[in-house]
Amino acid sequence: MNQTLNSSRTAEPALSHFRGGAAHTVYLVVSSLAMFTCLCGMAGNGMVIWLLGFRMRRTPFYIYILNLAAADLLFLFCMASMLSLETQPLANAVNKVHELMKRLKYFGYTAGLSLLTAISTQRCLSVLFPIWFKCHRPQHLSAWVCTLLWVLCLLMNVVTSSFCSKFLLFNEKWCFRMDVAQASLIMGVLTPLMTLSSLTLFVRVRRSSQQWRRQPTRLFVVTLTSVLVFLVCSLPLGIYWFLLFWLQLPPKMMFLGFGLSRLSSSVSSSANPVIYFLVGSRRSHRLQGSLGAVLQRALREEPELGSEQMPTMATNEMGA
Repeated sequence: MNQTLNSSRTAEPALSHFRGGAAHTVYLVVSSLAMFTCLCGMAGNGMVIWLLGFRMRRTPFYIYILNLAAADLLFLFCMASMLSLETQPLANAVNKVHELMKRLKYFGYTAGLSLLTAISTQRCLSVLFPIWFKCHRPQHLSAWVCTLLWVLCLLMNVVTSSFCSKFLLFNEKWCFRMDVAQASLIMGVLTPLMTLSSLTLFVRVRRSSQQWRRQPTRLFVVTLTSVLVFLVCSLPLGIYWFLLFWLQLPPKMMFLGFGLSRLSSSVSSSANPVIYFLVGSRRSHRLQGSLGAVLQRALREEPELGSEQMPTMATNEMGA
């Protein structure tokens, strides 16, 4: 057990080992793309937070999207900070700041995954049990679920950081145990639950669309697209964390995989605002109305009566 998932000895030291080689050049290009993606993603998620937090009346589903945007923004900020701090001559002077950003990055990643799983699961329940969901759903369920997920993710990452950070109570044995628990949660619970609920949602809505000859709601498209983007782009980072220290991979492959997983996860956390605005402006040749109106169309649960119909502000009170 030479290294552990969350320990301070990750792939960063390989920067100096491969410096000047082709692998280092590829890594720098990938890191530059990741930095650009992070900056664009922070702007997009910041816009979503501004619109949902200050410009629109919050509905149950809006609360989920607001919290997901906050988790993505945290992850992207930490990723961009780490990429900046790894450049010379800063790397040797700010080890504690780099370590803090890495811990917060793990926190943002697990929080985003948990929230996306909750969104997918609740959307699936709203389709499978529509009467219960509309009539008996607790009024503040979304807020309580989001709060609980933030607290659980924070506690998990604080405990993991305590054992895995060289600046705290580093213990390789306990760090490895926390790695196994965290990887099991990501790969064995959250990802399968999110995938299963999304597949169930897709099959049920697709069958209803064919039976009643109506188009799926934009919210359905947003949910499934966000899950698909996560599985394609962000899950490789979780897989990388899980497999990195179990498989004896060549150092160069591990180094490049580290950079590519960073880029793909940055794309995933930056993609949701793009999805919202693309879906909200679907069937239009341009963005109709303000950005708030476009975002509201994307998060609308009721089926549209016409392609040109404009939604009213916060019409879906139970749109979770």
